[in-house]
Amino acid sequence: MTTLIAQLSDPHLRMDDEASQPALARAVEQVRVLRPAPVAVLVTGDIANSGSAEEHARARELLAPLDAPVYTAAGNHDRLGARHEYAVEAAGVRIVVCDTSIDGRDNGSLDVGWLEDQLEPGVPTIVAMHHPPILMGLPWLDEIGLPAEQREALEDLLARSPQVLRVVAGHVHRASANTLGGCGVVTCAATNIQAELDFSVPDMALANEPPSILVHALLDSGDLITHVQPVA
Repeated sequence: MTTLIAQLSDPHLRMDDEASQPALARAVEQVRVLRPAPVAVLVTGDIANSGSAEEHARARELLAPLDAPVYTAAGNHDRLGARHEYAVEAAGVRIVVCDTSIDGRDNGSLDVGWLEDQLEPGVPTIVAMHHPPILMGLPWLDEIGLPAEQREALEDLLARSPQVLRVVAGHVHRASANTLGGCGVVTCAATNIQAELDFSVPDMALANEPPSILVHALLDSGDLITHVQPVA
């Protein structure tokens, strides 16, 4: 039977607007109608816009209707303070959530050694983080990504770790894909505000595009296919 893991990202939930909260609620409803029901839901960071406790509490309320365990990653806006990284298993899939946030900064950092310690040989694995470990070609975004030496170290680790089927991230406010060390890397669009696809502008520009979620489907064959599902 196909095993589904859903992914939401970058709600940037605010208490003082009329968009971010209903946008997250609509994304949650899109997950709830998936069949079969997902065994886990990943939320890959920037859950709260300012990082306030009130924003995080409201986000938990909006995510509560989900019927599957929710696993969150720390984004640069979340301001969680303590490290937020862990590994869990859901229906035979190992999920390793890395913390790439740096307190008070927008760029990221990945502890590749910690990640390597969490991998189990032969166990299908998804690695989740906020900052993607690949270049986007968008100047404003690549300036606040992961350092080159960490991307290269992860590339080496993934090349030696065939059990890692996908690395999933947020931060981009767009769906995108590449490979690193022979492993697929995908980013999830935001539940609310999308980034314009302009490779020349130095700063982020907003796009009038619909939000979407990602649906990672582990097939009986052992293959993992990722679908982009628009949110109505």
